Amino acid sequence: MARHDSIDVVIAEMDRVIDRSIEGSDARGWFAIVYRAVTARVRSGLETGDFDDADRMERFDVRFARYWLDAHAAWDRDEPVSASWTVSFEAARRPGLILQHLLLGMNAHINLDLGVAAAATCPGPAVVDLRNDFERINDVLAELVDQMQLAIADVSPLARSLDSVGLRFDEALTCFSLEHARARSWSFAERLATSVGSDAQDMVHDAALVAARDRVVARYGARIADPGRPLRWLLPVAVRRERADLASVADALRERGAELPG
Repeated sequence: MARHDSIDVVIAEMDRVIDRSIEGSDARGWFAIVYRAVTARVRSGLETGDFDDADRMERFDVRFARYWLDAHAAWDRDEPVSASWTVSFEAARRPGLILQHLLLGMNAHINLDLGVAAAATCPGPAVVDLRNDFERINDVLAELVDQMQLAIADVSPLARSLDSVGLRFDEALTCFSLEHARARSWSFAERLATSVGSDAQDMVHDAALVAARDRVVARYGARIADPGRPLRWLLPVAVRRERADLASVADALRERGAELPG
């Protein structure tokens, strides 16, 4: 993690990503606005003492954010990124539901990046000390996802009915649930932290373990990007009915209290 990195620095970078996403109608912006709001909420929590160790939490949160920001920038430069982010970014080039694009970003970032960030921040047995704050990030994310679903419903007439009728029972999408992702991510963080040892230097990880995890997470993403029947038939209709207006959804989120640039 660069010495100049801070939570303010990464939020400023997120703002630029959101601005470019709105200007270019980039579907990667759906994840960006939710994640920006999560990071802003974490910043507020740092100021009000909501975390066990504010300094450690900022290092953890900044490192976590940096994985996404670096992957986003590398993709724009046509440089390689993880298989998990490749699935997400490739899907953003095709028509898809807002919820699909959001879940694809969450899949890569929570199921892969979160565990890597935890192990890098607290390698070895010290990772257990991070557990409470690790869970708090997930709680904030879950809250913001709920707000995002309501905001999507404001601009997408079919979103709420699809969520209740289709998305919740289709295994291709319910394979990603926040509760399960949280548990899998923590288990991965513990395995990775133990494998690198307590004297690991910054970003040195067990490359084989990370690569194996990346392949599994990419398969989760592929199922979200291309769900089975009956959703495969329903989604094109829903996409045509969905008013995928990033700026409007951001406004709706802002009205619900999310901290987003306006």
